[in-house]
Amino acid sequence: MLYGLKTSEGAGIQSFTVRNVSEALFLAKNALEESGREIETRNGKALEFTAPVVTTYTHSRERVLFYPQRDANPYFHLMEALWMLAGRNDVGWISQFNGRMNTYSDDGTTFHGAYGYRWRNWFVKDQLEAALLRLQRYPNDRRTVVSMWDANHDLVEDNTGKDYPCNTQIFFSERNGDLNMTVINRSNDLIWGAYGANAVHMSVLLEYMAARLELGVGVYYQFSNNLHAYKDVLGKLSNMPADYEPYLTLDDNGLQYIPPPLVDSHTNFDEELQSWFKDEQRTTYDNVYLGNTATPMRLSWRYWKLGGFDKAYLYAENIEDRAWRRACLEWLQRRAKNYGK
Repeated sequence: MLYGLKTSEGAGIQSFTVRNVSEALFLAKNALEESGREIETRNGKALEFTAPVVTTYTHSRERVLFYPQRDANPYFHLMEALWMLAGRNDVGWISQFNGRMNTYSDDGTTFHGAYGYRWRNWFVKDQLEAALLRLQRYPNDRRTVVSMWDANHDLVEDNTGKDYPCNTQIFFSERNGDLNMTVINRSNDLIWGAYGANAVHMSVLLEYMAARLELGVGVYYQFSNNLHAYKDVLGKLSNMPADYEPYLTLDDNGLQYIPPPLVDSHTNFDEELQSWFKDEQRTTYDNVYLGNTATPMRLSWRYWKLGGFDKAYLYAENIEDRAWRRACLEWLQRRAKNYGK
């Protein structure tokens, strides 16, 4: 079943209108394999689209990937999104969920291009708060732009560092009671970035901003100037079927599953998020998502890393958001053989 797919291709921009990230991954992967051109990169052979690509998400809150062929790490995806919202750039905390992260840091301590830090700290102001003020004052505003790219530090002759922002700008607009968002990306890895981590942390940002403004979550547009995938990674998804409808079956009553809200109390979400990072003994929050979804996910990961598979599985079963619950349980099950389970 296709959710009103619209694609276009030619000399100009190619576009995909999809319901969620799983549909986007499946359709874009197939299109890239059919029409992409092969290029040599410093990281090996890749396929790239011959023109920029726009992906339109109509249900961006359906952000969880379930494809076993992709084997996405759900723990890392949500933890990174919260780490970004908190405005952090430290290597230590986030690298516990993805050991390869530290290879992208120049000094092993911080990330030069961390999105959340650039949103909230880099430009000596909290851009998200500034954007919220503009949208509250000018509901039809077309000047609400959040930047990640800093020409003074990124557009330089010797840009040989490991970490420069791939997503460079974000545009917000309020229309018909919903908040829409367009993300501009200069170079997008199709599998790990665009239809992996990016779809999670950018959709979380949109949901957060909409909640702060007491608006509905609108459309998320992703403009990828260069959308590509490395051939060795792409080959691992060769048997991926058109199975991207889990959100239609996750509900126990056979109804479409609607994820619980990220933000319950928008007036103190930022304060509680900072507390969630600092006080790991706290479990009760006005913003229930932090206590009932993020906390058991964090504990599940911790026990898995310590070798306590049974406890990891138990905490995963207590994740309130059924989409993340299923993704974590399936991710653990794929690794159960290593524990003799």
